[in-house]
Amino acid sequence: RIVAGTVFKEEGTAVAALNGLYARVAGGRPPFTSGGLTMYLGIYSDELGSNYPTTSTEFTDFANGRLSENNAAVSTTYWREAYEMIFHANSIIKGLESSPIKENLKNQLLGETYFIRAFCYWYMQSLFGDVPLVLDPNDYENNSIMPRTPVADVHTRVMADLMEAKSRVSKTYPSTGKYRVNYYTVLAFLSRIYTNEGNWQDALNTSNEIIASNIYKLETDLNKVFLNTSTEAIWQSATDGAAYVIEANLLIPSTLATARPNMPLTTQLLTAFESGDQRRSNWVASKTVSGTTWYYPYKYKVRTVGTGVARTESLAMFRLAEIYLNRAEAKAHLSDATAKDDLNQIRNRAGLGSISPTGTSLTDAIIRERRIELFAEFGLRFFDLRRTNQLDAINGAVKPAWISTGKLFPIPTAEITKNPFLTQNPGYYQ
Repeated sequence: RIVAGTVFKEEGTAVAALNGLYARVAGGRPPFTSGGLTMYLGIYSDELGSNYPTTSTEFTDFANGRLSENNAAVSTTYWREAYEMIFHANSIIKGLESSPIKENLKNQLLGETYFIRAFCYWYMQSLFGDVPLVLDPNDYENNSIMPRTPVADVHTRVMADLMEAKSRVSKTYPSTGKYRVNYYTVLAFLSRIYTNEGNWQDALNTSNEIIASNIYKLETDLNKVFLNTSTEAIWQSATDGAAYVIEANLLIPSTLATARPNMPLTTQLLTAFESGDQRRSNWVASKTVSGTTWYYPYKYKVRTVGTGVARTESLAMFRLAEIYLNRAEAKAHLSDATAKDDLNQIRNRAGLGSISPTGTSLTDAIIRERRIELFAEFGLRFFDLRRTNQLDAINGAVKPAWISTGKLFPIPTAEITKNPFLTQNPGYYQ
C-alpha cells in the first residue's frame, strides 16, 4: 500500500517490507508455512486423525483421502496464501533492484527474499505439480492468464533462487533470534530438497556443512527442542502478534472437559513408538473425554496465553535432528558405514539403544526414525511416504476414498474459472 519507489529508498523501510513478508509467513490463518502443512498433510497421511464435524469438508476430504476441487484449505491455505507471499516477494525483489541502499544490506535482503520465494514455489510444485511461475509483480495482464509452468522449469527457478540466496545471505543471523534466514537456513532447505529428490551426494554435502559448522547442537532435553532458545533450531518462526505457536493452538485441546483434540494421533503412529522412547512421554499428551482417551502432539506446550506474556516457544521450520537423519539416509545410499552413527545420535537422544542394521534394513530403520522424530512437522511424513513409493499402500489402507492420483492436490476450481488457461490434475474434475 506504500509506493514501492519510496519504500526502497531508505534502509529502515526496506527492512520493514521484508519483515512484512516474514509476518505473512508466520501469519495466523494458518497459511501452509505456519501450521497448514503440519495440520492437513498430517491428516492426509497416517499421522493425524480428525475430530472436526463431518460437515467440515475442508478436513474430511483430507481424512478420507479424496480432495475436492473446491476444498477450502487447498484453495486458501495453499494456493492463495502461497501466491500472496510470492507476489510480496516479487515486489521486494523488484523494488530492491534499483534501490540506493548499501550493497551489503541489499544483498542480505535480496537473499532472504529469494529464499522465501523458493520456499513457496518448492511446496507449490511438490503439492500441485505444474504451477504458474509468476516472477513479475507488475505484469498483471499476463499473470492473470498464465498457464501452468512445467514442474521441471519451476524447480529450476527454485534452485536458482536458492543459489542466489546462498551467495547473498550472511552466516550469522541478521537480527536477534533465528527468525530471519541465514546461510545455514538455505543449506537446511537444500538438504531437505536433495533428500526428497534422492540426490544423495548433495544431501550429504549440505548436511555435512551444517553439522561441521558446530553452530547447532542437539538438545539433550527433549522439552527444550522447540523453545526460542533451542540449540538445534536452524530457522524459527512465530505467529505474528501471539505469544504462542499456532500449531500448539491448533493441536492442543482446550481445558473444557468436553473438548477433544481436533487432530489426535493415529493408532498407527502411537504403536510405532518403541518401548522406552522418551519422545512418547515428552512429545505426546492425552486427554480423556466421555470415556475415550485421545492422544495428541505435544511438542509445543503453550496452547494460548494472555496479552503481554513473553513467547517461550517458536515454530521450528528447520532443526538439526532432520539434518542428521538426512545425512544418515544419504550415507546409507552411498554405502557409508557411518550412516548408523547419525541414526543412533537421534535414537540415543530419545533414550533408545544403538542399532547396527545394514543395507535395506538400514534405510528402512532411518525412515522409521524419521516418522517418530519428525511427526507433526511440516507434513514430512507425507513427503517421505511419497518419495519412498509407500503412499498408495499406506493411504490405501487407512483412507476409504484414496486413489493414487491423490499424490497431487487439485487445482482449485475457482482459479480455473478465473483463468481458463489453467488445466486440472489427473483424477479431478475440471
